[in-house]
Amino acid sequence: METASRLTIPQLSYQVIHRSVLKWLLGLNPRSLPAPLWLVAHYLAGLLWVSGAATCAAMAAAATVSHDALRRLLIGAPLVALVRMIALTMVNRGAGYLVLDDVTLDKTGEKMAGIAWLYSSSLGKKVLALNPVVMGWTDGEIFVPLSFQFWKPPKSKVNGKPSTEAFDGTPFRTKLEIAIELLTWARGRGFSPVAVLFDAYYLGGPVIRWLRKAGWHWVSRIKGNRNLKRNGKVFKPQDWPRLAKPSKVRRKTRAPRLSRSVVAELPGWGLVRIIAVRHKHDKEPRYLVGSNPAWGRGRIETLYGYRWAIEVMFRDTSQLLGLHDCQSRNFRAQENHVALVFVAYLFLNRQAQRGETAGEAMTRLKAHAVILAALPGTPKVRCVKKERRQRRQHGGVGRISGMPA
Repeated sequence: METASRLTIPQLSYQVIHRSVLKWLLGLNPRSLPAPLWLVAHYLAGLLWVSGAATCAAMAAAATVSHDALRRLLIGAPLVALVRMIALTMVNRGAGYLVLDDVTLDKTGEKMAGIAWLYSSSLGKKVLALNPVVMGWTDGEIFVPLSFQFWKPPKSKVNGKPSTEAFDGTPFRTKLEIAIELLTWARGRGFSPVAVLFDAYYLGGPVIRWLRKAGWHWVSRIKGNRNLKRNGKVFKPQDWPRLAKPSKVRRKTRAPRLSRSVVAELPGWGLVRIIAVRHKHDKEPRYLVGSNPAWGRGRIETLYGYRWAIEVMFRDTSQLLGLHDCQSRNFRAQENHVALVFVAYLFLNRQAQRGETAGEAMTRLKAHAVILAALPGTPKVRCVKKERRQRRQHGGVGRISGMPA
């Protein structure tokens, strides 16, 4: 209590969060972790505690460790294994859905290792950024990030084609190849999902062929100009209005209906079912494809809706846990920062109550810590009647009867 009394209220709040995180990590019984748990807990508590930019300097302001210790954690051994170990304890490997997507982490330093000019869909322009490919699991209610790998830009390009080496000398891999590695890891860990969910970018030949070999179904968005086959002829989803039949109502002709589905053949897979979705704010319809032609329109649309959980995770980790905040030039530091952000998100998942978002769970966690910090260990004293109070014969100090002086 003497040490706690010298801490400020914000520091006490940090210590409460740190102890909660450390207790959670110890309960998981991690083995062969290349970093001490108490230091990992300090970094996670800092991500949860800092309201502004989640930098090592800001987190060290209330921690009992220095900025240099936190930085050594980032540039040390890779921590993606910690994400995988914790995530596997929170999922049902025989059910649920696997989700694939990548996120653009915009940065400010041009000399940062692994940085490249990438298109950001949220900003609508190209930015200097890093690009991790993430795979997660969802049951339709919660989302659990399972693993990730960073896409590394090639060392050079010859006639517009990337070299076989990445910028750091490792073999260059496309995002489709990284996605296949993540799916291979999931199958090796015993996953058997109902479907794999992804956007149109990952609807490529290598991924489709891998899914067919594994026997896994999938749901994806498909571009309108994608070449398919229908009745032996080339069919593109954007040709949908030509297939839909207009109907006459009160001597007027409706616009072609896009609510029905079409069965077509996807090269590398076989028969698939395609649906068109058009909301009131969409100028053009969006086309979704399901690998099982027996699935109806409603099921395909529902399954693809589950993919939105990974977008929510990217938003929450960016706004609440500083996913974009690390500005270290060291590439390993960037990888470990993302890993620790995902571990902090897993902690919030464990703390969240039913129907509670990550932001609501974080607000409740911080409020609880402040309440505890505002009342630091006040002992409860039982009321004693006057007639039970006695005086010492010598010294004049009052005491409670029946208790030693």
